[in-house]
Amino acid sequence: MIIIDKLSRVPVYEQLINRIEELIISGALPPDTQIPSVRALAVELTVNPNTVQKAYTSLENAGITYSVAGVGRFVSQNARDIIIERGTNRLADFRELVHRLHISGVREDMLIGVIRDEFSKGGKL
Repeated sequence: MIIIDKLSRVPVYEQLINRIEELIISGALPPDTQIPSVRALAVELTVNPNTVQKAYTSLENAGITYSVAGVGRFVSQNARDIIIERGTNRLADFRELVHRLHISGVREDMLIGVIRDEFSKGGKL
């Protein structure tokens, strides 16, 4: 269910966050669904449990997951909305970046090509 690329330049904990968020957005992890324990996911992916813990802590701090003592971690009721809102907020940063690229001489067709390439990957880095 969760796949990471150990050769990627993106840190493993960020890949975990991204994959879990993708599963939530796609509906594969609906609200109140339990996610694997730190230990179980670390064993499954053959990564350090501290790496999984770092990702899980970030998701919980963002309100995307919640913990129940002695039971486990679950997807929050409003997780999907939080993820979508964060993406929408990133548009302001993107606009600023596009502006800086434009004044730096990057051509519109080059930028559009990069955007198309990224969308064709389906969100995978």
